[in-house]
Amino acid sequence: MAAATCVTVTATAAYASAAHTAGGDRSRPAAAQSRSAPSAVWPKKVPDRGLVKGKRLPLETYMLSSPDIADIEDARSAVESACMKEHGLTFNPPSARSTVPVGFNAANMERRYGLTDPDAARTHGYQLPSELTPEQEQEEADAEEKAEGRTEVWDDMLAGACIPEANQKIGIINPTDPVGDLSAQSFEATKNQATVAKTITAWSACMNDHGHKARSPLDAAGAFPQARSATPARAEVAAAVADVGCKKSTQLVDIWYKAEVAYQKKQIASHKKELEAAKVRNTKLIGNARAVLARTSNR
Repeated sequence: MAAATCVTVTATAAYASAAHTAGGDRSRPAAAQSRSAPSAVWPKKVPDRGLVKGKRLPLETYMLSSPDIADIEDARSAVESACMKEHGLTFNPPSARSTVPVGFNAANMERRYGLTDPDAARTHGYQLPSELTPEQEQEEADAEEKAEGRTEVWDDMLAGACIPEANQKIGIINPTDPVGDLSAQSFEATKNQATVAKTITAWSACMNDHGHKARSPLDAAGAFPQARSATPARAEVAAAVADVGCKKSTQLVDIWYKAEVAYQKKQIASHKKELEAAKVRNTKLIGNARAVLARTSNR
């Protein structure tokens, strides 16, 4: 699967989502490769900085946005929490506004082709400013589990009664994901097109000239897998700055984006009925979610 559609979601992001995914009843939201962060850092619908400024792919028209996903997850949590309360149990998951993965939607234009913002490179290297360490994630998850007094009975009630109730009242995010599948297909197919592949090779050579070995822009951050700190190491910053600079000099982002736009237009023409159905389903999900959230806020 393309890096543009992959993500590791924080453990506290929605306990029910993860639990239900395992049972096959509730889907985790399609997500970008970035980790979770407060909604204040969500990008705009069209990026306004870096090498992807002003770029929006055709398939994004059919994708749920991260703010919409957060509303849907929060509405599901409200239904699940009320259900658990009726049975004398506590379920208070954090708002999805603070845990839905970064990126305006699953296309993740901000980092679809790797790091593309020179200011971010100079300040944070390859990191996101709000990223938690694995230890912090585990501490949050442990504290949440302890506060809710989770037991086998608790798990059974959530999975057996309350999540199904949320499924019925709100709906399920991406029970199938034709849009995400097509987006991943577009990414992989264009990556191997002659013009894009040639540009990636040129980018790699540029990186090598700057003293950094990387075959693909998506591998560039791999040299710093444990880098999660307020101040990234100088080596990471240097690599990140060179990365963005090489993308600019080789026009990698412009060339790859142009290839994807052309490819996705053909995909949309071939899958119009399927994509329009996904848009209708998304609209219904959002409507159900906002109706529940409106009732909850008026209590």
